[in-house]
Amino acid sequence: MLTLFLLILIVVAILWVRIAPSNASEWHVDPETIEKSARPNQFLMRDGQDTDSLIFDTTPDDLAAKFNDIALSKPNVVVLDGAASDLWVTYMQRTKLMAYPDYISVKITAEGDDKSRLTVYSRSRFGRSDLGVNKARIKAWTAALGQPIVR
Repeated sequence: MLTLFLLILIVVAILWVRIAPSNASEWHVDPETIEKSARPNQFLMRDGQDTDSLIFDTTPDDLAAKFNDIALSKPNVVVLDGAASDLWVTYMQRTKLMAYPDYISVKITAEGDDKSRLTVYSRSRFGRSDLGVNKARIKAWTAALGQPIVR
């Protein structure tokens, strides 16, 4: 009987991560001002954090459109809130095997004449460790944007 109960509990937990609603007001955060939690399953690309923000030699609108195209070309990625045209968007990407949701908040700001600053906060909703997935995701997505300006 205990085994059956544990099995049901495991199945419910597995299903919950797949169907749990994603509240946009909780996950659509500003990566320029958010304070990271103590959990290790996150990566913040902002000056003075895990890595510095990147500056590109392009307009904010062009950078936002290009980043949006890259993000949405990846498997299991949808826009949770915001829009590329707003220069602030949060994407949700589900992991391949277990469909755990990860949230990627992106903000682009003007940085002088036709230059743009990219700030990104990627984090996992469930679990304690992400095995470096959030960092790898941001490194791969930003590498696809091309060379940033060297500061």
